[in-house]
Amino acid sequence: MRILKPEIANQRREAILNWLTHRYILTGKPVSSQEIYDANIIKVSPATIRNILKQLEEEGYLQQLHTSGGRIPTDKAYRFYIDSILKTQILAEKEKEKIELEYERKISELDHFLKSTTKILSDLTKKVGFSMVSDIKSEEIKRVDIIDVSNQSYIFVIVTSTGLIRHFPFTLKISLEKLRIRSIVSLLNKKLKGLSINEALNLIRKDYLIKDETGIFEAIANIFDSIVRDDDEIFIEGLSKIYDTTEEFSIEEIRSMARLLEEKERFSKIIKERFADTLNKIKMLESDSIKKKKHLIDVSIGSENNIKELGNFSIITSLYCIKDKSCGLLGIIGHRRMEYPKVISIIDAVSSMVEEVISEWEKEFSL
Repeated sequence: MRILKPEIANQRREAILNWLTHRYILTGKPVSSQEIYDANIIKVSPATIRNILKQLEEEGYLQQLHTSGGRIPTDKAYRFYIDSILKTQILAEKEKEKIELEYERKISELDHFLKSTTKILSDLTKKVGFSMVSDIKSEEIKRVDIIDVSNQSYIFVIVTSTGLIRHFPFTLKISLEKLRIRSIVSLLNKKLKGLSINEALNLIRKDYLIKDETGIFEAIANIFDSIVRDDDEIFIEGLSKIYDTTEEFSIEEIRSMARLLEEKERFSKIIKERFADTLNKIKMLESDSIKKKKHLIDVSIGSENNIKELGNFSIITSLYCIKDKSCGLLGIIGHRRMEYPKVISIIDAVSSMVEEVISEWEKEFSL
């Protein structure tokens, strides 16, 4: 009797498991041993394939809904499939070009940058896209700037001591000369450096609002006030994508997911917890490859989310970072039966481009 080497047996099992999972993602139908045999993934007999499938089922990777039917992957199978993908991420050239074109068109809209990024992510993946930025309420101001965009339209830039950069659009009733803007920026940098957002707000209100003829200090005070009062820094795009694929969900699943996304405070808490968890994962990873690539891709499947409404969904996220500072998180939510290689590659590429853009902004606005 021929004894198969353990590494060859494992290769066979892995090949069958990954092919079955991918096939189920594409079709949504249980996969039979005959389909696997016909696909000629590995050159073995139908009996051997059936034995391997039985083993995988016993180990919790597969389940069989009906005795005579094919098998479908469990969350454990999805996890194995995704971990395999993460080792060999390949982005199709046409997808990369599409992302680059979208960024060339959108990147000029600085005031809507993060919202635009989330929309692009949702459109490219055909999933619900979301993004968040690190909270700057507790950060110290390093410097500020005012960019003259067009007649009476401006962007207020805040650079924090840790390197975070935020942009806020505002308009005035009158147009200011560039020399006047430079003078105001110089004054603000002298007065606000080293202050928290709340301290800066109090100072503007106390010393500058009464003699504010242009309205610019009132606009800046309103920006600081919105930062202090705003607990929700999550952008969500593409909620309708769930409704576009109703065949993948039950009516109750759609309703539950819609409620979760509409309850922005609760969803915001979930994403912020994920942000913190991902930061901890990065701290625990010590390999040079991870250090060079800070935007670690994180995937949670179905029951791994530990949230009832997400039991049949997957969340894929990536941190985006500048130098050693994690600036935020972006990602998607979709049915766990999705094309993981494509979606992961898109998120990875978008995260890299966000980092490139913010790095350029940092060079421009940092002291």
